[in-house]
Amino acid sequence: MNSSSPSLLRVNPLTCLRWIAALVLAVLPSLLHGQAIDYGALEQLFKEPVTTSVNGSPQRVSDVPATMEIITADEIRRSGAKDIAGVLRHVGGVDTLEWGNDNIDISVRGYDQAVPARLLVLVDGRQVYQDDYGYTPWSSIPVELGMIRQIEVIKGPNTAIFGFNAAGGVINIITYNPLYDNVNSVSTTGGTQGLAAGSAVATHHFGNRAAMRLSAGGDSNNDFSTPIPASEDTTSRLHQYRDSADIDTVIRLSGSMLLNFEATHSDAKLNEMTPSYQLSNSLHGTDSVKAQLTAESRFGLFRATVYNNWSRDAVNLGSIGQVLHLDERLTVAEIENIFKLGSHHILRAAIDYRYAVEDTTPTTGANVQNSVTAGSGMWDWTINPKVSLTNALRFDRLAVGRDGYIPPGFPFTNADWEQVLLPISFNSGLVWRPSPANALRIMAGRGNQLPGLTDTGALILNLQGYSITGTPLLKPTGVTNFEIGWDRAMASHGLLFRGDAFYQQSEDIRAATGAFVQTTAGLYNLPLNIGNSDAYGLELGLKGGLLRNYRWSVDYRPELIRDHFIPSAQNGADFIDYQHTTPVHLLKANLGWANKACEFDGYLHYQSGASGIQVVGFAGGLTPVAGFASVDARFACSAPNRLTWAVSGQNLTQPTQQQTVGPAVERRVLGTLSFHF
Repeated sequence: MNSSSPSLLRVNPLTCLRWIAALVLAVLPSLLHGQAIDYGALEQLFKEPVTTSVNGSPQRVSDVPATMEIITADEIRRSGAKDIAGVLRHVGGVDTLEWGNDNIDISVRGYDQAVPARLLVLVDGRQVYQDDYGYTPWSSIPVELGMIRQIEVIKGPNTAIFGFNAAGGVINIITYNPLYDNVNSVSTTGGTQGLAAGSAVATHHFGNRAAMRLSAGGDSNNDFSTPIPASEDTTSRLHQYRDSADIDTVIRLSGSMLLNFEATHSDAKLNEMTPSYQLSNSLHGTDSVKAQLTAESRFGLFRATVYNNWSRDAVNLGSIGQVLHLDERLTVAEIENIFKLGSHHILRAAIDYRYAVEDTTPTTGANVQNSVTAGSGMWDWTINPKVSLTNALRFDRLAVGRDGYIPPGFPFTNADWEQVLLPISFNSGLVWRPSPANALRIMAGRGNQLPGLTDTGALILNLQGYSITGTPLLKPTGVTNFEIGWDRAMASHGLLFRGDAFYQQSEDIRAATGAFVQTTAGLYNLPLNIGNSDAYGLELGLKGGLLRNYRWSVDYRPELIRDHFIPSAQNGADFIDYQHTTPVHLLKANLGWANKACEFDGYLHYQSGASGIQVVGFAGGLTPVAGFASVDARFACSAPNRLTWAVSGQNLTQPTQQQTVGPAVERRVLGTLSFHF
């Protein structure tokens, strides 16, 4: 790193915001009629859910140069789930590991593990995954199901389109816009495992100039009571709770300029599986503030965004006798411009800056930080009415740093953190519509998973005989994907078929431990890059209607993964194995019925046998997990006064069922009463 690099790590976020505001004002001399995205109007126009996430203009899913599923608000309601993770369990191609009532790990196209780090999770464009381990504690997301308009599930690496760290996929949660959507509801839920929950969403309009949405919710429940495997039993399971609040305000500064302010808060206590496959008690607290300026002119659509995320995590490692306090601050500033050249070209240019810092734990006295400066561009070319080509490119400059206390015998000095990484990511997609009923997609992409803050040194854990910490020498994990997909609508039969074949290569996969360094203070165990992995898979989906009141869908994904890792006997990285832990066969199906007053939905989840990782001594070992099938269901009726009651259940096939190497899941039954006004 050159002599000016350390100052890059300390750029004042307010200075970045002033630069952004100055640039926006400089290029907006004649404002016309900029608007926030009105998804409701777009759905009425297209007669189906649409997205604007890829090129800034409304697109049907079959026109998107990526493999995307859109889960609508209607599908979220009919899922019977109590949280976002429960909704995602029903989506084809999405892998889940259910360790407890509030602890589900989620990935896309395999590669699931305890605390997975390959998934970018956004809420209205704001990152909600955490930079410490690079994963998402789903219970801490400050979003109530009643405020979600749609959830977009994008499969495969999409860093160049969606941003930092979208290496394996993207979960893009889009809430109702208070300026256009008047959403008001309250609900209460009770159920087994001592569940008690409540949620409220209210929208208020201040004429046609401004609008505000308020939401709040919380729940309290017991965890599973099924036995904990001896290797994972490091602490007693605690009672769990969650609470959250959100305020979202949109102000129309003029007919062409909108200003959005949002503030959120959440707290969650849960029993959680750690990366070393041992159960812990965890507290997750989050706060965020966000401001966004959107305007449209003859120069295009401009958007400037700045937000701060604060997270406060406490992880009790139980028998180890240590508590990790993971206190993190993230600042992000972004500016983008989407504009058209003629009628056939849409271009997007963006500049991002992000700064993340975390205190070291449980050995205190220092902090580790990273800053990313990125430039990206997208070009969408409508070659003719049947063919379009989209290309996106992103350049990241990641600078890492450390300052503060150096323990005696530590294997590094602060100067060793003066490292710079320069990963490049891209996405390219060709969409050909030979007829209105058919669409062929050919796609290639590369995304990058950059090291988390614990990987780069925020963790300094002293154990008997050795210590665990991070290293500044890790390489990013690069994920390259090649894919071909075909959609066919058979209107005469009311059917829609979607098929995708993909090949994915992951390079320089990271393990949290495995590199051993002997120092004067003893042995240090560090993260390291352990090798590559290849995945070959198909995704086949068919859905349609039956008679007037029925709907159904079937999604099937066969996938083979081949790991090419350094033998664990040489590096000690025993907690990473995707080849044997990803099920070869994953099947999900839905059958639903509805009339004017009532509706019923049933969901089937089947996956073939695989293995799971368990601690054997001080290392990880594989334990077989038999294939299983589970069923979820919901039945609900609405009264004329907008009152709805619903009964839903998860894992209904058996009282308990072994789905992972952790505690067996339990059957759950929920009753919900909701009122919309």
